[in-house]
Amino acid sequence: MQIAAGMRIPADCILISGTDIAVDESSMTGEPEKIEKQAVYEENFIHNPNPFLLGNTLVEQGSGLALVCAVGVNTRSGMAEEKLSIEEDETPL
Repeated sequence: MQIAAGMRIPADCILISGTDIAVDESSMTGEPEKIEKQAVYEENFIHNPNPFLLGNTLVEQGSGLALVCAVGVNTRSGMAEEKLSIEEDETPL
């Protein structure tokens, strides 16, 4: 999937290539600052880059390609929504 600045990521993904990518994950993690993302390559894996893109987060800068890993209720945001939507059981009265 192609990602670009200003886009809301529709699914959980792994960044496979890109330049200067920063994501606003405050809706998922509460972290107020943008998080820089880098694809993992042989040259940079020792620096422990962060290639994971969470669904429902906003790409603030950069562009690249990502591999979709989870959609819908299988994403981190989908799992959180599912846990928050609790149906009330009917009481016997």
